[in-house]
Amino acid sequence: MKILELLIIIFGSVFVLFLPGLAWSFVFFKKEEIDVMERVALSFGLSITLVPLTVFWLNLLFDIRINIVTVTVVILGLIGCALIVLLKMGRFSQIKISTDEKGGERKI
Repeated sequence: MKILELLIIIFGSVFVLFLPGLAWSFVFFKKEEIDVMERVALSFGLSITLVPLTVFWLNLLFDIRINIVTVTVVILGLIGCALIVLLKMGRFSQIKISTDEKGGERKI
């Protein structure tokens, strides 16, 4: 049971504290503009800023309760909005999705 709790904490932390900021960092900066360490630091900063502000503004303006479901929907919405902006800007192909069987990059 301890391993399951540890995995939930790790994946939940990455989901809340890293992924929204990572998606928006690709919106603000091209892949070549900043290096990996800058992007990781910026991702944490953006996530720590975007997620609580969005949740609190939704609560203030639309009286939406703050619970795990709404926070999850907000995080998925932030990531989705960033991906839509990347698609509209034509920069979605700069994100590395996976590698092919020879070890090379395969892009969308």
